[in-house]
Amino acid sequence: MSILNYAIPPILQLETTTACNLACPFCLRAELCGSDEYLSFDAFRQIIDGTRCRFVTLHGWGEPLMNQDLPRMVRYAAGHRKSVNFTTNATLIHEKVDALLASGLDAIAFSLPDIDRCTPIIAENISRFVAERAKRGQKKPETCINIAIMEENLDQLDRMLAMVRDFGVDTVVFERSFPWTDSLQKKESDMFQGIRDTAGQFGLKVKFPPDHTSPCPLMRYTLFVRWNGDVAPCCYRANVAIGNINSDSMVRIMQNRARFLKSQRSDPVCNSCRV
Repeated sequence: MSILNYAIPPILQLETTTACNLACPFCLRAELCGSDEYLSFDAFRQIIDGTRCRFVTLHGWGEPLMNQDLPRMVRYAAGHRKSVNFTTNATLIHEKVDALLASGLDAIAFSLPDIDRCTPIIAENISRFVAERAKRGQKKPETCINIAIMEENLDQLDRMLAMVRDFGVDTVVFERSFPWTDSLQKKESDMFQGIRDTAGQFGLKVKFPPDHTSPCPLMRYTLFVRWNGDVAPCCYRANVAIGNINSDSMVRIMQNRARFLKSQRSDPVCNSCRV
């Protein structure tokens, strides 16, 4: 097995909370989270102090801004030369604009799953955040709209691009939803090209996920840690613990990850994922 399977991934994804103020029907939070929990700042600090990961992503199966310590966490990680980002549903961003713009945050993604869930308040919050960044003459944090492609929103993609062009964000990022079905896989190439064409008409910069490979690149390059320190193969397998960052050595965790990577081709969930 390649030494890459034992190397500590460059991305540390930390679940700051399992609490959320929305209940989107397609989200896996209800299946993967039994209650509303929060990563404490002390636990966060210990994890950051003990990791060599270069990039820190502060979201899991909850709304990150539900954790009142989030701006403080960003400042701490950025102060330790980590590149920090997180994804938010944008409902609470107006409460933290000043703190986040002064925190050293490198990137922020606003998740928009479909048109109906982009309420006027969310649209205003995103536009206000981007406008305030520009007012301060800052290039950071980089801003993007994050759209997970699903069967439920396939007929909305062009309208979603038309809707977000006025937000002023830097990029629109498209992701594969979990699970990425055979039907979506067959449509992918034409779908992505159609999005490129529409984005070009609107003057929008778009990004797409890399080709899926096995073993999974998501797991190989990201160390996913839950609010309680449990290390999971990835966010979609959050209920599968392969160690705990608070109690197990990193050597043991990486050995467990290597064994899981080796078994991915025979794992029924991973084998059909394609994300």
